[in-house]
Amino acid sequence: MSGTKKVKDLTVGSSVDSTFLVMEKELREFVTKEGYYLQLKLADSTGSIWAKCWEEAEEVASLLEPGDIVRIKGVVESFRGRLQLIFEPDGVARASGTYDMTDYMPRTLKDIDGLTAELVKKVGSIANDYLKRIVWAFLRDPVFLKAFTSAPSAKIHHHNYRGGLLEHTHAVTTLCETIALLYPELDRDLLLAGALLHDIGKTATYDYAFRIAVTEEGGLIDHIVLGYQMVEERLNEIEGFPEEIRLKLLHLILSHHNYGEWGSPVKPMFAEAEALCYADMLDAQLKEFQQLQTYESLKEKDGVWSDFNSRLGQFFYLGRGKGDSKGRERRDEDGRTH
Repeated sequence: MSGTKKVKDLTVGSSVDSTFLVMEKELREFVTKEGYYLQLKLADSTGSIWAKCWEEAEEVASLLEPGDIVRIKGVVESFRGRLQLIFEPDGVARASGTYDMTDYMPRTLKDIDGLTAELVKKVGSIANDYLKRIVWAFLRDPVFLKAFTSAPSAKIHHHNYRGGLLEHTHAVTTLCETIALLYPELDRDLLLAGALLHDIGKTATYDYAFRIAVTEEGGLIDHIVLGYQMVEERLNEIEGFPEEIRLKLLHLILSHHNYGEWGSPVKPMFAEAEALCYADMLDAQLKEFQQLQTYESLKEKDGVWSDFNSRLGQFFYLGRGKGDSKGRERRDEDGRTH
């Protein structure tokens, strides 16, 4: 079956004639002979796939750059359990016409406007006027809101796509609402305000013109400190903000990754901070697990177990009926069929 396809729809044997965003371009030396082949990382709104051209690699590479939208014709194969798109030198060209780059970047499958509306309702449920005002200071700022609703939540680990930050913040805030119901002695207003603001530093941490990259600020200062600075600046604009609430809110932001390897400079020092820390960890790690398990399940491996995943240090159970034996021709170390 040929024609326009999204990355998520590709399977072994798919014939492709579609437009994609070029995220990466590499000329790589053959292992088994002299010369180079071209490897591209292609993406659309549903995901990414590596593509390879075995012939005339240097000439083809000169025709395109990362950030280009290209039309590519090829066939999907499987190499070491991973899908790859194979194309000929005349099977790729810069796409003609006008394209919106954001249409080709992986993004949340959830409704941005719907998630934003739900967050607005959650802010409205905060009874403490000072905490409500500090959250509104951000969500009623159109420049901030545009960045907040389009930013990813990470470069690699979880929610690493446009709208991921909004999706993650919505999930963490919803978890904190549930925690507050189970533990009514907690300060619900403080916990929700902390959940809504805990990751706002990520709006300055990532650049995502056509792929997710860490900004200088994000790499040198980190999203936790950036978020602390952003909230502190807005707090100073609210006259009479209670000092203890100010300190607690800033502590929630500083401690939400716990302490040590995850980047927080302090441990959670009171119950609401501990609750936010675990709500954040639950959503982040569960989402990462789901994303990796989904990725492993798309490799079309034989058997019910995935390859060993070094990032989480484990195998994944894929279930019965996931694997097949298509695309099992003998291949060299580069992934070329013989």
